[in-house]
Amino acid sequence: MNRQEINEFIEKMEEVGDVWTEEQVNDVYGDSSFEDALADRQSGLDHMSDIISKVIDK
Repeated sequence: MNRQEINEFIEKMEEVGDVWTEEQVNDVYGDSSFEDALADRQSGLDHMSDIISKVIDK
């Protein structure tokens, strides 16, 4: 991702309370496209949300 895409990724994640630094994004998703990185992280957040919901419901 380029710097603009990294900043856009950070902004999108902050909207859902998932805070990232530029360095973190670059380390984890630097070689990915913006779309792939966003889809991967959204999938991870959905998975975590499902786990949390199951724990709370018990």
